Amino acid sequence: MRSLMLPRPIRSEMSKATERCDSLPGCNYAIWQDSEEFCFTTDAVFLAAFPHLVRQARVLELGAGTGAISLLLAARGAAQVVGVDCNPHVVELMRRSIAANGLEECVSAELADLRELKALYRSESFDLIAANPPYRNSGKVRRVATAACHELTATLEDFFRAAAYLVKYRGRFAIVQLPERFTECMELALKYGLQPKKLQWVHAFADKPAWIFLMEMVKGGSYGLEVLPPLIMYNEDGSHSKQTLEYYGMAEEAE
Repeated sequence: MRSLMLPRPIRSEMSKATERCDSLPGCNYAIWQDSEEFCFTTDAVFLAAFPHLVRQARVLELGAGTGAISLLLAARGAAQVVGVDCNPHVVELMRRSIAANGLEECVSAELADLRELKALYRSESFDLIAANPPYRNSGKVRRVATAACHELTATLEDFFRAAAYLVKYRGRFAIVQLPERFTECMELALKYGLQPKKLQWVHAFADKPAWIFLMEMVKGGSYGLEVLPPLIMYNEDGSHSKQTLEYYGMAEEAE
């Protein structure tokens, strides 16, 4: 997917040549990234804005990478956000971003295997859990950001299992995934007691098939799924839609 133009990346003399400091849309938080790792895309921006956020929310991001979703949820007002990843380098970059934005009191980055979080947190410790898990469990393997895009360190079921254990009763689990894995997500949600409550399909253009979906589940929730109007990223002329600009906090600039 094409991305919106963001401020020119900043590089530090102390950082690797492939590292850069970008700006998160909508809040202008600095985020350190490495082009040799997975850098945030529109998926993260959409997911961070999608779920309901209770007051004084305690939030966990599974497979956080460099922490775009965690930082955006902090900007939305979450009281405490923890980003967990098993890659030491991206955790270090997230910690650098936290320090750059002065968010040490409300955001933290933990190096951990999401399959072993029972050893770190008690059950039902979080109000919201968010995840942008690897999309692929087969097919051609990417050379860059391999583990972030393919199920090498954790499966989709591992994400659901961890979320079901760590989210509070009546708490929420929000995920972004490919349409081809929608049925799998629904099956896993029901298996782990996470009732799908809100769904939105995301299309590049109005006349094109959806390329991702956003889904919010409630632990122990009752039946009743709300399907939102589709999110269309681009207008017919290729410009970004008002919906996309609103997610990026740029709607007023476009008017």
